[in-house]
Amino acid sequence: MWGRFTFLQSLAACLFAICISNHVFGQVAQIHGQITSLPDSLPIPDVTVHAGNNLGTTSDDEGNFEILIPPGTYVIEFSSLGFESKKTNVTLGPGDKLLLNVQLKSSAKELDLVVVTASKYEKHITEETVSMEVLKPGMIENINAVSMDNAITKVPGVTIIDNQANIRGGSGFAYGAGSRVLMLVDDIPQLTADANDVKWEFIPMENINQVEVIKGASSVLYGSSALNGVINVRTNYPTSTPQTNITFFQGLFLDPKREQIIWWGNRQPNFAGGNFMHSRKIGQFDLVAGGNLYNENSFHEGEYTQRLRLDANTRYRFKNIDGLSVGLNTNYMYYHSGTYFLWQDDTTGAYRPLGGMDTATTTISEGMNTRFYLDPFAHYFTKNGDHHSLKLRYFYTNNNNNTNQSSASALYYGEYQFQKKFNFELNWISGLMGSYSDVKADLYGDHWASNMAAYTQLDKKFGKLSLIAGVRFETFNVDTSQGYSKPVLRAGLNYPVTSSTFLRASFGQGYRFPSIAEKYVSTSVSVLRVFPNPSVRPENGWTTEVGVKQSFHVSNWSGYADLAFFMQRYYDMIEFAFGYYKPNPVPGEFDLNYLGFKSINVENARITGGEFSVIGEGKIGAVKTSLLGGITIISPINIDQKKLVDSVLDHTDGLSQEVTDSLKQTAILKYRNITTAKLNVDMSYHRFSWGAELRYNSFMVNIDPFFEGTDPLIIYLFGSPKEFIPGVKEYREEHHHGDYVIDLRVSYDISDQVRFSFIAKNLLNREYMIRPALLEAPRSVQALVSVRL
Repeated sequence: MWGRFTFLQSLAACLFAICISNHVFGQVAQIHGQITSLPDSLPIPDVTVHAGNNLGTTSDDEGNFEILIPPGTYVIEFSSLGFESKKTNVTLGPGDKLLLNVQLKSSAKELDLVVVTASKYEKHITEETVSMEVLKPGMIENINAVSMDNAITKVPGVTIIDNQANIRGGSGFAYGAGSRVLMLVDDIPQLTADANDVKWEFIPMENINQVEVIKGASSVLYGSSALNGVINVRTNYPTSTPQTNITFFQGLFLDPKREQIIWWGNRQPNFAGGNFMHSRKIGQFDLVAGGNLYNENSFHEGEYTQRLRLDANTRYRFKNIDGLSVGLNTNYMYYHSGTYFLWQDDTTGAYRPLGGMDTATTTISEGMNTRFYLDPFAHYFTKNGDHHSLKLRYFYTNNNNNTNQSSASALYYGEYQFQKKFNFELNWISGLMGSYSDVKADLYGDHWASNMAAYTQLDKKFGKLSLIAGVRFETFNVDTSQGYSKPVLRAGLNYPVTSSTFLRASFGQGYRFPSIAEKYVSTSVSVLRVFPNPSVRPENGWTTEVGVKQSFHVSNWSGYADLAFFMQRYYDMIEFAFGYYKPNPVPGEFDLNYLGFKSINVENARITGGEFSVIGEGKIGAVKTSLLGGITIISPINIDQKKLVDSVLDHTDGLSQEVTDSLKQTAILKYRNITTAKLNVDMSYHRFSWGAELRYNSFMVNIDPFFEGTDPLIIYLFGSPKEFIPGVKEYREEHHHGDYVIDLRVSYDISDQVRFSFIAKNLLNREYMIRPALLEAPRSVQALVSVRL
């Protein structure tokens, strides 16, 4: 009896709850409408619509929004970066449906730069706590950057040596294995599973929204290989109007000033290519497809490139599930190439390979290579503004060549990320990441690697002051060996001293696990041998900086000037060091076959410096002008070597100034330029456009002494210096004042759809090297036709 009564009570309670819920549901009111811009009435996507009490939503790609709220009086706020916020008072009764169309006015009194990479959500660049640079697509198009490395070298503080990026001297020259700068496309790493290297030609140049560069350790959000910074390429999705871009170009390398290094006679080295991009919306489906074709007969004898690349971005926006979108991005590249690593000599062989063109002695490597990835993804924005994202990747590379150095690798990658914005100006981001690599290679052997990580970050505003803090923990396995990272931290602050002056300070830790190539590579290039080192340890470090960003607005021209002072510290730094690497060597006996390079943990490094950069655009009179430039000065020191040199100088008297200077130079980190400067200017008037670029690198004071034949081990074995690579020492002694290069370009818009351009690179025909034993390109000219439909 008592049990039956209890059951009836429970049943009545449930029925009452259902009735109440139905009644409450019937009381819900609705606000819907479209958000557009003033004065052009274009839809504005991703506008935050906030009604208080954790009620809100965001507008879709067409600016439409819908929000369900209980009856009452509300202040509805509409806000989006780059636009002035707008508030509207509304009073809603039960079951009311209110149509509310809103127009937002642009707030771009200053140059409007919105970035994502540093915080993993959209934020104005003035609010960031770290140094960042932004490269816009217009500049990339104007210089006809056929691969991403051509574009990245325009960014102040960034250099590239043999395809390896270097930010503020944080990296040197690592013989193509490993990277301390993480390359991303739409937040997904582009490093391969075997060598952790980047093929810059693989980046979809024809479909770029903007390129964002973080300067400094970024491992909390991005993990291994972000020790020195991050380069993130953000691609486009289609607008409401279909668009097609087609470009063709043809160019020649002209003769250098020194006639004796010309090997091609009257048949000039040349290059040609083209790319295309088409984007459109098809109902709820978004499509961007593009490609690139390139052919080059190089100024380096025996070098050539034949390349085909095709890519596509797709996305489907669910109509019945508000906030949900899924998609698949893909990219495929096949290229056939011939390359060499070292010149023949500094005189007649400056543009020839070591070993000449004889198949028995040449150091030219010919290869047929394939790269391919599939990137499925899903994004879901909840009604209250929470963001769930899932990104997956399958990345396959296959490198076949004629030197028994082939390698095939597959990378499986996945990342889940959750973002939440709280009403009290707090943003929370957390994520899980995992990857698995499978490598089968003649060059490295067969290996596998796995990587797992978890991270979280908080971003909070206290009035004007913004604070950010994050932590990451990561594990890494290669075959049976395990590597556990210590937790890494980041923290930063940003404070607007005035409405146009922004002070920032940051600290970030980073680390990098050695690549499979660094651990297991075993190869040789002529006299240069490379030995494996399975026991090489991960490297780690931190970056700290203080900086100030000043926005300015003069008449119709606006921009930002930025000044930063920084310090980078690295521990167990990995370098390929020259030495004698015979297992169990016998004292007094030397086998020259065991002289060569091996990746070892050699350096405790400190890099301090300062950087000034400026970016701006607008009109000076009737001339539209854009500018990007900066100067970076660093002091890159091997602390352990400096202590040794200081000890020698303290206990030695009577050394000549030349010997003293030579000793001090050995304490400078190898393959660094103390000063780099860049200036890039574009101008246009009616149908004419023109631009210029200046790049300067100071003399690279310290390189591996092997290149000059002055390594102490070489002198000990041979009784005197011995040059294995002819001419490096003599060339560096003659060219010790640094290098500068000037490029010019001019364009004419034949119509609104067709542009003709002429570009001259290395206009003054300067002869220069970025790294030892490889001369850079002489003056080149090219003609370019661009069509927009």
